[in-house]
Formats: sequence, structure tokens, C-alpha cells
Amino acid sequence: MLKLLIFFLNILFCQILFSQAVHTDIENKIQLEHIKEIKLFHSPPDPFFIGRPFKLSLVTELNEKIIISALLFFKTDKMKSYREIQLQGNSGLYQYKININDFPGNSIDYFFAIKTTDGKIYGAPVNDKNILQPIKRTFIDPVKYYEQKKRLNQ
Repeated sequence: MLKLLIFFLNILFCQILFSQAVHTDIENKIQLEHIKEIKLFHSPPDPFFIGRPFKLSLVTELNEKIIISALLFFKTDKMKSYREIQLQGNSGLYQYKININDFPGNSIDYFFAIKTTDGKIYGAPVNDKNILQPIKRTFIDPVKYYEQKKRLNQ
């Protein structure tokens, strides 16, 4: 009986010791490298229309020789996790065209990351504390958008 009790206590102890519990008090934020002379530029296209493809662009001043990869991470409100896309670029301009019909949803969250040969990762957009802040945009109906714009211009 004592052996059985010790056995169950060991199993319980091992479960507690090796469990992968989620700590809700830890903030889920990504801190990135920041050097004032190195900049990543992105201006979101506006507006994002329902059912119409759009192009996301990133411009960097980093030398192409030190860039290992330029990545776009995005997800729609109907996706559980971010999709990672390798960006192709030339002369510091990296672009990717997203066909929203392939990725259904009502909104999109996205951000960019560049990894360099020295092991650093730079991201865009970041806030003043260098914390990554994904861009969030809602898709709008193009007909309603242009009707509203027409009314405002009269």
C-alpha cells in the first residue's frame, strides 16, 4: 500500500514539475532590436476592400548583403495563427500581394520582420518602446465606400 502511495505521489510530482502551464501574468509582447540609423518603413494601403487583392510593401535602409530574410506575418480574424510569408525584394523594397479571397475574413493583422547575418531581428511597426505593434485593418465594402465618398464631396 505504501509503495502504491509513493508511486502515485511521484507521478503527481512529475506532472507538476514537467507541466507546460500557461502563465497568464506574462505579457505576450515581442521586443526588437533598434538602432536609430537603421529604419524600416511601411505605409499601410488605405482602404482595404472586401474581396480585392492588395499589396503590402516594406522599405529598408539595410544593406541587402546582410539580410538573411524579410518576412511578412499576417492573419485574418478567421485564422488562428499568423501565416509567415518570405518576401522577395530588390534595392530595399520588399512586397507581397495578398489575395483576400485565398484568406477569408473581415479584418487583417500584420507586421514585418527582417533577420540579418549578425543574428538581429528588426520589425515594423514598433511603438516608442520598440515593442512590435501589428497593424489591424478592417475590410470595407467598396461600393459603400465610394458612395460615402461621393456624398462627402458634394
